[in-house]
Amino acid sequence: MPRDLDTPPPERLRIAGPAGALAVTWELPAGEPRGLVLHLHPHTVHGGTRQNNVVRHGALGALEAGCAALRMDFRGAGESEGEYDEGRGEMDDAESALRWLQKRHPGLPVFVWGFSFGSRVGLDFSIRHRAEIAGVLAVAWPTNFYAWPESDAWPERCAFIYGTADTFVDAAKMEPARQHRAPIVVLQNATHFFPDHLAEVRGWTVRTLKGWLGDR
Repeated sequence: MPRDLDTPPPERLRIAGPAGALAVTWELPAGEPRGLVLHLHPHTVHGGTRQNNVVRHGALGALEAGCAALRMDFRGAGESEGEYDEGRGEMDDAESALRWLQKRHPGLPVFVWGFSFGSRVGLDFSIRHRAEIAGVLAVAWPTNFYAWPESDAWPERCAFIYGTADTFVDAAKMEPARQHRAPIVVLQNATHFFPDHLAEVRGWTVRTLKGWLGDR
């Protein structure tokens, strides 16, 4: 994927996780970062990794908004150690990444960005760590495969995006997001992996983060 941003080259690192080393890609914006974004990928069993195109465009959006981006392979995915754990252990992986980010840039707001399975883990994780998460960006939250979190203590800032042709998402099941007054963007004719709509996902990421960071 061509990079159109004047940013430092990505760093491929390994950080300690509860089930073994976690492979991550760490990217910095052109200037000093204004925030930190943890990017979570789609389902491990179906080939999801941090290299997923939707996730990579989300990271470009974070960089464009002036944030640092950390893309992580969950346990058992890509180059990470461990085994898939149905979302439970994956939340522990996300916590390891959160602690790494907080040590790297203490004091900066941390946002969670997740795609599909990653959005489901991301929302659950952000509820668990509500006091430490500045906002959640959920891409194609898979309503047809998972129940919404039982807890009502969602982070104050949540935003959702999905496509009208996505068979993983049922618009009628997005009601919990509406009840939490989360803005929902719907892309006409976009399917689950957003072919021909990746730039729109990136743009939505930029606008959402900039809005949360106080840009007009």
